[in-house]
Amino acid sequence: MPYTRTQIQAFVGGELTTYLPQRDHRILAGCFARDLNPKAPDIVFAGNKAKVAHKARLLARQPDNCFPVFVRDNKRAPYFFQGYFAYERLSDLAEDIRSAEALSGRYNQLSCVLHLKRCPDRE
Repeated sequence: MPYTRTQIQAFVGGELTTYLPQRDHRILAGCFARDLNPKAPDIVFAGNKAKVAHKARLLARQPDNCFPVFVRDNKRAPYFFQGYFAYERLSDLAEDIRSAEALSGRYNQLSCVLHLKRCPDRE
């Protein structure tokens, strides 16, 4: 079933226009576009704008937080529910950033690579 960001916000709460909506410093969902994150939902490339990088670090402090993840193909496409995921690890190593830049075409725009894992008890 396709979802809009408004529908996702009504379901989980938090902010409307961010890739990791949160409330009270708790990540509520993941909303990713495959044109920017070709390996989503398992691997997500966080941009280097301050708010975006901050959200990645906030998620890294919540390893027990299972949250719903929605993915769309591009900015014009609807989102589709992918399941519940949790933070697994974060890499800001230069070689991982270069690899992510090559995959996404987002050169000099990334702060880190987030690895997510499925929450088996939520499926």
